[in-house]
Amino acid sequence: MDLGVNNAPVNQPGSNSDDDDNMTPAQSRRKAQNRAAQRAFRERKERHVKDLEAKLAKLEKNSANVAEENERLKLQLQKAVTENEILKITSANPNRDGTQSLPDAGPMRYSPTDFYTEVLRSHEDKTPSHRIVTSESGEKLFAAGAAWDYIIKHPLFKRGLVDIGDVSDRLKIVAKCDGQGPVFEEREILSAIEKSVASGNDELL
Repeated sequence: MDLGVNNAPVNQPGSNSDDDDNMTPAQSRRKAQNRAAQRAFRERKERHVKDLEAKLAKLEKNSANVAEENERLKLQLQKAVTENEILKITSANPNRDGTQSLPDAGPMRYSPTDFYTEVLRSHEDKTPSHRIVTSESGEKLFAAGAAWDYIIKHPLFKRGLVDIGDVSDRLKIVAKCDGQGPVFEEREILSAIEKSVASGNDELL
């Protein structure tokens, strides 16, 4: 082999195209095998990336489906809870003629479906979402489903003092849109609850 300055090889294997001509058959085979191995590695890596992307897309789709199913089950559960409360009340308060009666006022006058229909009546988006967001001013904003959950968890509702029909009438005129659908400010929900109770007390006076 020719040596250059400082006894360094003038031409090193793989440094130029002339090296291929100077390789032995065994060296050529090894070089070809190395190239084939590198190409196979790149192909396996690309397939792996594509497989991961496909799995991610599938997981994202499944996540969206699960979220939608969760919302549906929440509505079904709330409906079942409401119907169960109605059955408890009517079975405990039969009329003299044997028929069952609901209280004249209070939380059981409206079902969740009635509430959603009423407060979303004038809006194109009638999805009873349970979404809760925070406005730029820091105010909590409740979508229709979340507003219903908020109302039925309120102590005054649990005491049977809240007329949901009256609350619905008050809320449907103060609904706002946050870009994703109708929402209600927390203070408006509280105000509707308190005014509903106050209105009921006035009627009894």
